[in-house]
Amino acid sequence: MSTTVQPPSAPAPVVPALAPGHRLVPALIGTRESFHTAWIQDPIWCVERHDQEPMPFEDITHTSASEDVGISSLLKRDGSLLMYAMLQADPSASDPRLRRAHIAVEHEGVPDYHTPEMAREFARDLREFAERIEALAATARAHNEAAGDSDPDMDEAPRRARGGVA
Repeated sequence: MSTTVQPPSAPAPVVPALAPGHRLVPALIGTRESFHTAWIQDPIWCVERHDQEPMPFEDITHTSASEDVGISSLLKRDGSLLMYAMLQADPSASDPRLRRAHIAVEHEGVPDYHTPEMAREFARDLREFAERIEALAATARAHNEAAGDSDPDMDEAPRRARGGVA
């Protein structure tokens, strides 16, 4: 009786399971001169297109759509204060807090990063600040009404002309 010896079979490739809240997306890894496509786990909130421009793997950062606020003033009607906030995660960051999902708040091109807990405190502080601004606005409105200014949006020149000062 002869027996045939079968060569050992190669182990089946291990395909890692996707982490909850992630999807597989293509990413261009490398440089403009030499790159390849790799499939990476991407948080479902990430709006970055990792397949548009090649980059080193360690430079991939996940970013959500941004929330923004532009606040105009008397002299700058196009928004003198502009702030952006977005979710981010940098899987290769040296700081473990930046590897996890965090909130980036950017003002004048300078980002600042907050853990979810810090972002809640930041939002609470902004709400309290907004309430103080509303109180100041009410005081300013009462002052202007007492001074007889019927139109708080009137420009300074017409206000002077109305008062007889040219």
